[in-house]
Amino acid sequence: MVSVVITTKNRQQLLPRAIESVLSQTYPDLEVIVVDDGSDRPVTWTGSDPRVRILRNDKSVGLSAARNRGFAEAGGEYFCMLDDDDFYFPDKLEKQVAYLEANPGIDLVFSQVAVQDAEGNRRHYLADNHVHDARINLLAYNVIHPASVLFRRGVFEKIQFEPRIKKYEDTLFFNRVCINFATAYLPMDAAVWMQDGRPDQLTRVFYKRNFDNFKIVCEGLADTINADAELRKKYYGRLGFQAIRCGYLFEAARWFLRTL
Repeated sequence: MVSVVITTKNRQQLLPRAIESVLSQTYPDLEVIVVDDGSDRPVTWTGSDPRVRILRNDKSVGLSAARNRGFAEAGGEYFCMLDDDDFYFPDKLEKQVAYLEANPGIDLVFSQVAVQDAEGNRRHYLADNHVHDARINLLAYNVIHPASVLFRRGVFEKIQFEPRIKKYEDTLFFNRVCINFATAYLPMDAAVWMQDGRPDQLTRVFYKRNFDNFKIVCEGLADTINADAELRKKYYGRLGFQAIRCGYLFEAARWFLRTL
């Protein structure tokens, strides 16, 4: 069975499309776990499919902790995730399950997503010939979109999302997975990543939040970063520039020194 965790907060109008895209999969052995992370009004779903269940956090704990709760209560052999504004293509699970079944040495597979704007225009995120390994992913910060993955239960048993982090949670999680587990890229369309410019999307820029959270990323990947001069320059240099944007000049100098 595949367990699909959908996290949501105050976006009831978007949730049905995400749920239906999972229930419409050509691979039927699945469950949908919706984690309502403290919505002002508890989310509802009017369908009757017993494969769907809703968990509610009365108080918001953030995306990372909400995902962790969903996976902790999941019963599947394979796990994947979906944001409430994105949706799967119908054969996503069938093709990725088949890939992991045929490649028992691979623990996580990820694929392409179609990026869709407000006018409905789409472009591919990641090319068919994308080359993947742990260091390439680190150098790009992270190329793995959360809606594009399927991974074995054992991955989550060892690595969870960092609950302190409110941005760059995917950067830290997927790089830790790539460092510790065998991962592979399967060129196919897995999902639609909505980039339609709504004000509630989480990609808005807040300088202090970005600095505080990227610092957690650097702490979580410190052993790997510190052992590689190119990674030190890239990660600590970015942290230094983020500190300057916040006005933390002495903090910035400290991080720039680590790039040397």
